[in-house]
Amino acid sequence: MTAVGAAPAPGFSLGRSLAVWLGQVVSLLGSSLTSFALGVWTYQTTGGVTRFALIMLCATLPGVLLGPVTGALVDRWKLRRVLLLSDFTAGLMTLLLAVLLLTGQLRPWHAYFTTAVVSVASAFQQPAFAVLVSTVVPPEHLGRANGFLQLGLACAQLGAPLASAFLLAAVGLQGILLIDAASFVLGVLPLLALHIPERHLASPSGEQRPSLLAAVREGGAYLKNSSGLLALLAFLAASNFVTGVVEVLVTPLVLALADVTALGMLTTAGGVGLLVGSVVMSAWGGPRRQLHGVLAFQLTCGLCLVLVGLGTSLPLLAGVAFAFFFGLPIINGSSQSILQRTVPLPLRGRVFAFSGAITGMMVPLAYAVSGPLADLVFEPALRPGGALVPLLGTLVGTGPGRGIALMFVLAGALTLLLTGLAALYRPLRTLESKPEEDPGPAAAGPSAHPSSEGVTP
Repeated sequence: MTAVGAAPAPGFSLGRSLAVWLGQVVSLLGSSLTSFALGVWTYQTTGGVTRFALIMLCATLPGVLLGPVTGALVDRWKLRRVLLLSDFTAGLMTLLLAVLLLTGQLRPWHAYFTTAVVSVASAFQQPAFAVLVSTVVPPEHLGRANGFLQLGLACAQLGAPLASAFLLAAVGLQGILLIDAASFVLGVLPLLALHIPERHLASPSGEQRPSLLAAVREGGAYLKNSSGLLALLAFLAASNFVTGVVEVLVTPLVLALADVTALGMLTTAGGVGLLVGSVVMSAWGGPRRQLHGVLAFQLTCGLCLVLVGLGTSLPLLAGVAFAFFFGLPIINGSSQSILQRTVPLPLRGRVFAFSGAITGMMVPLAYAVSGPLADLVFEPALRPGGALVPLLGTLVGTGPGRGIALMFVLAGALTLLLTGLAALYRPLRTLESKPEEDPGPAAAGPSAHPSSEGVTP
């Protein structure tokens, strides 16, 4: 079976694929170093948590908002051009920060601006790289390829904070910025040296290219008429929301039970789980039906959240943290493989960008609501004399941190419920089984190959 809309590109060997992957991983690691160090610098300079949080907002919001437009442009432009332009833009911003820092002119608003520009560049780079992977990798190896991508993300997430903290003490922010600039060069070299297939640009002869706005609408219309894919994205968006809640609440929950050393132990256990899960996905590639991998490990994550809320034993919580983060690379890699196998090549940039926007916006939303819900609703309700003590006090306990524990139990129960509903939803359950009828011009659009149509799940 070949990928929908095209066969794998001949002559693009495993070694070439690994060279491109390694270059992008090095570039990602450099960006992660700068992101961590820039956040530290901003907090030390301004002393304000709000301004520190603004860095995180600038790093995510522009890319999410512009995702549908950048995806449409990815479908119109050559992959090599998109990847090079995004890497050069991000590298230029890093060099600009280094120059401003070395001349003593760096101000917090410079960090906000450059971080936002890098976010926009990333909004081009991510769907373009996803299209590249689905173009050059045979469909039967997409799971392993996406496992390698998750492995690169895990290495960056685990290694960047430790390395950045060490480098801040050794070479300072300016040294980290120069290292980041060098990492962009290493990321660009494989793109310059290798021939990048451009199969997704092919279109029937005499066909008129739609306007940019029409192209954006095509991507949205394709998802709207693809009930299975839309259900998958809604499910992943809910999963991202739950993960965002976990990221916010795990620190106060653990500190209510133990000290910072225990928090470090649990964080390490989760990081090791993320790394091991990425390695397993790289070697395994996921089940033959990738949706089974998504649902099974999401079910595991839901059970883990319930156990976190009910348990107080640190060894138990460490094991649960490992299991929770072990499943995330398999969920992400499997879901990405489903998209790459299902969406026609001429629409992949737009659909990938839409999917990134839909799922990506849920994490900032989780960040925004988790704190107020914990502080104003659940924590007071489970303190001695609280409204929920008679009903749930014997289940989760009372006192500091137990309201947050209840939020974990509810998040886990919601995850289990959504996973069960997803497994029963026929368009999602049959997403990988067979192509359905052509969704029509409004969905597939004139840019889709005739041979690529009729694949709407």
